[in-house]
Parts: sequence; structure tokens; C-alpha cells
Amino acid sequence: MKKRKVIIKKKTKNYRVVCITWGDAFIDTEDFTLEDAIKTQPVYRKTVGFLIHKNKHGYVLATDIYPELPEISAKMFIPLGIVIKVKVLKI
Repeated sequence: MKKRKVIIKKKTKNYRVVCITWGDAFIDTEDFTLEDAIKTQPVYRKTVGFLIHKNKHGYVLATDIYPELPEISAKMFIPLGIVIKVKVLKI
């Protein structure tokens, strides 16, 4: 009788998926008038990812989580002071 190989997966933490709306800094290297410069508005972005951690400084997101490994992929940090809204998504 053949022995079956049993694969035991480590239980990984379930991370919430969030959409964070935040104001981003930017630079424009084109020439423009003083009047146009005065009208400059912030650039707002929405970023979706796994919420890895939140602390007094901001949010840490990741795009990928490896269930069998302790690593994450594409870490991103969004400072708390530029966050407009955080929405938990249902997946």
C-alpha cells in the first residue's frame, strides 16, 4: 500500500482588504503661469491592498500574501496625515 504524503499548511492570519483614499504630493516640470500655479489642487488617489499594520504614523499595505511563507510582497506605507478615508472591502 502506498503512503500518501500529507501536506500541512500553516494557518495564516486573515488580513482585511482596504481601500485608502489619500492626498499625494506631486511635481510638474512644465512651464505655467503664476495664475495656474495658484490654482493647483492636491492629487487624490485610491489604493487597495491587504492591511498589514496600522500605527500612529500610518498604514502598511501589501499586494500579496504568501500562505506558506512569512513574507509579503510590495509593501506600501501611507502616512496617517495624508489619509482622507479608509474603507474595509468585503471579498
